[in-house]
Amino acid sequence: MKFTTYEQALAKRASSNDLLGYVVDTLTKFNDGEDVALDFLSRRDVGAFCAALGFAPDRNWAELQLPQIAPTGPEGVQVVPEDEAVLVLSALKLLMQRDRLAPSADGSPAPNLLNDFLPAGTRFKKEKCLGHLWEFRYALAVELEHGVTRGTNVTNNHPLLTGLVVMAHLAEDTLYYARLWVMETEGELFNAELDRKPFAQIHDHLATLTLARKHLQARISEKIDAA
Repeated sequence: MKFTTYEQALAKRASSNDLLGYVVDTLTKFNDGEDVALDFLSRRDVGAFCAALGFAPDRNWAELQLPQIAPTGPEGVQVVPEDEAVLVLSALKLLMQRDRLAPSADGSPAPNLLNDFLPAGTRFKKEKCLGHLWEFRYALAVELEHGVTRGTNVTNNHPLLTGLVVMAHLAEDTLYYARLWVMETEGELFNAELDRKPFAQIHDHLATLTLARKHLQARISEKIDAA
């Protein structure tokens, strides 16, 4: 069903698929240089979108700070909860299935950007999936920096827009976030040593860096084996 405004979609109790379509269509027109109203970014509208995706009633991302959306996990970095990441990933997959998104890398079609994160043992766009959902959870948490946290708010923590930012970076390199985890942890370790932080904090950074490097090494080996 087509809607002329986001308010109309909400009033008609649009399905999550309809809301996805509205947001993507509006962003596409905006990208094409058309004059459009980005009328889905208010706190209330982000909350309605979160609810339509299947988030719990108290999980309006636009009303939450980063640590509330993505608490620090046992790996030592912030990650979005698994159930919410699955819903965002599924929404992006649906848009690609219906050809509403046409991601590209270097001007060439890149239909398999999500395959590293979709369930292992399945196939998408005729290619096998690898099941690295944790990495996608980390990616979403990283890109929430474009939301309300750092004073450069362009997404208002909208889960779909956050997911689209992730896809933009995956178009550069499907190992973008595996590499980023290593680089950011190295930076945190360097700053901790420079500031002469307690040995316990430095130890924690070293432990996280060891995990990050092992993860990246395994991901690169996986790519080599698949080639």
